[in-house]
Amino acid sequence: MSRNTKIVIGIIAGILGVCCIIAIVAVLVLPRVFENFAGGLDNPAEAAEVANEIVDYDLPSGYEEQGVMNFLGFRMVFINGTGEQSMIMLAEFPSSLAGDEEQMQQQMRDAFSNQTGSQNVNMEFVGSEDITINGQEVALGTYEGSDEQGTRFRQLLAVFEAKSGSPGMLMVFGHQDSWDEDGIGRFLDSLE
Repeated sequence: MSRNTKIVIGIIAGILGVCCIIAIVAVLVLPRVFENFAGGLDNPAEAAEVANEIVDYDLPSGYEEQGVMNFLGFRMVFINGTGEQSMIMLAEFPSSLAGDEEQMQQQMRDAFSNQTGSQNVNMEFVGSEDITINGQEVALGTYEGSDEQGTRFRQLLAVFEAKSGSPGMLMVFGHQDSWDEDGIGRFLDSLE
């Protein structure tokens, strides 16, 4: 057997070995990753448990926890409002993202867009106010915009420290025409 043939066989054996390792990892690890990612999407009890680990709150009438998403250190809880016209999301991010508010907001927007299918909504900042979450005063930004069909939306965003000390984020999103000012206001007041 020539030297070149041995080199080619060695390269092929190496590639096959790497492929086998990738296949083993895929079979053993990926199902757990997907289970953690999607396992709680329709689990209100788990969503309530995770949300209460992030922040204490009281849900107004007509609102309920819908599901939770755990993925690579990120935990997001989805709470639907009255008539599913509004959604509240609570998130906890890995400690490594502390101080990177822009990246956390972008990840929250991306997750929300994927969850609701609202990728084509252009939101603009319209103002902010100070609120208290977990005993800390934080800025609650208000954004408004519309989609391609002219449907108008409102979004509230705040970054805070979760009970664990990790960065947390609150996002409320809904149609402007049916915005539940009273219910959302009561929810925000309960975050103290």
